[in-house]
Amino acid sequence: MINQKKKFAFKINQLLDLSYDEQSSWIETHIPDFDEQCYGEGYLGAFYPSEPDLSDFLDDPEDYGVSGLIASQNSEISTERLSEIDAGAELTETEKENLIAAIAEADVDGWITHNAFEITLLDGSIYAYFNGYSLGPGGFDFKFFSFFKTYEELLRHITSLPMSYVE
Repeated sequence: MINQKKKFAFKINQLLDLSYDEQSSWIETHIPDFDEQCYGEGYLGAFYPSEPDLSDFLDDPEDYGVSGLIASQNSEISTERLSEIDAGAELTETEKENLIAAIAEADVDGWITHNAFEITLLDGSIYAYFNGYSLGPGGFDFKFFSFFKTYEELLRHITSLPMSYVE
């Protein structure tokens, strides 16, 4: 993880006591190259938003290939059940999870990245956490999310997100 070489004349609690908008503005003012630091060592992994809109898939399962998507995640599902799904049968929770996983695998640009770097302040370090949104070939748009007092807190947050991984 990238560590800011510069020590900022701020204390941890001073920074944490700022509102979200003030924290975001502080980052932009004091670390104008924050987006560059989110690449490379600043990249920690990604997550997929947990609740994609399944209505189109559920309204027209055959046209969206719902049974095939579910089968790609569950090789033990029966041919009979796949036919029922194509005919519009209600999905079990496990089948919905399989469908979401299959949609996520195919949706390259829908994943949101975990990015962070350490900032050295007067009384210690803090971790700035960003979410990266794909711009396609143009890279990522990084949005400040929050500060974390420790790397362990940051990892706990990351691993609490749906379909999340850390590299």
